[in-house]
Amino acid sequence: MRYLEFGIFLPIAKNGFIASRNTAQFMPTWELNRDVTLKCEELGFEFALSMVKHRGFGGVTEYWDYAQDSYTLMAGLAPITKRIELYPSIANLTMHPAICARMAVTIDHMSHGRFGLNIVSGWYKDEYQQMGLWPGDEHYETRYDYATEYVTILKELWRDGVSNFKGKYFQLDHCQCKPLPTRDLPIVCAGQSGRGLRFTAEMGDRNFVIGDIAKLREISAEVKSEAGKCGRTVGTIALNNIIAAESDAEAQARFDHIVEGADVGALVNITGQAELDKSEGMSMSLKKKAMFMGLPTLVGSFKTIAEYFDRMAAETDVAAVMLAFPDFRQDLADFEKHVWPRLECRKGTREA
Repeated sequence: MRYLEFGIFLPIAKNGFIASRNTAQFMPTWELNRDVTLKCEELGFEFALSMVKHRGFGGVTEYWDYAQDSYTLMAGLAPITKRIELYPSIANLTMHPAICARMAVTIDHMSHGRFGLNIVSGWYKDEYQQMGLWPGDEHYETRYDYATEYVTILKELWRDGVSNFKGKYFQLDHCQCKPLPTRDLPIVCAGQSGRGLRFTAEMGDRNFVIGDIAKLREISAEVKSEAGKCGRTVGTIALNNIIAAESDAEAQARFDHIVEGADVGALVNITGQAELDKSEGMSMSLKKKAMFMGLPTLVGSFKTIAEYFDRMAAETDVAAVMLAFPDFRQDLADFEKHVWPRLECRKGTREA
């Protein structure tokens, strides 16, 4: 069986990745993110990734209204961790690539070569419009063109320490960034559309994949095929919310309780009024998809969860999984005790 890498999707925004009144209600404190990262490093997780969020979705839970800064968080984690790789996210509309590049090099040096970067091309219009940074709705169609120029500049600066890039969105004049990083800094992307996959194939090293086993196989194969056309190799990362308990029935009851507490006010802001069924309220399928932020949610006993990841390692070529939990402290402790020792994929063969 193949070896499967594990990462943690850090709770950098209020209440993590479930918009419900019936989950652990928590603020995204430095202490929480520090403790979760250190625990994951102790367990043997390969990486920690933090999203970037500049505007939340409100509701009674004030979902994501409170958030830490992704880059700054990783700078704080760099000197207190030893092995785990650190991936902040950059919303590329909010920062010039030359500034982003220098910050990345700084944290790369602080972490002694454990830094990578997740590129966010921007999907939540209000998040950027509040700062006067939204370039217009045409950005929905051109965002990967913008991101391609952005990452091209990053790579030029990291490789050469200078860039004279001239494009549609950026024009640089002997722009400098020194010292250089300790390695080729890995880039993570999240493209699943045809254009998004092409961007990842051309510019990225890992791609977020969202779906069940069959979907993981499909998208992972597409990424590999597109990357092959560019003479590159791109791995995939599967995202999952984990809702586990001693038995499948207990886990399902926990899931149902969380769904019953859905923060509908926040969900309306997430999905937009157009998605709301005016006669019957939000459909259950849409509610479930929105309240878990589109992340596939694994519901089952500790044994069931472990078997799912072993299936993923055996039946797909996904390189890594990234996990989120309703209650990061308690659920991570349960994962350590009841799931981690069962994982055959952690005893498998690492790919070259």
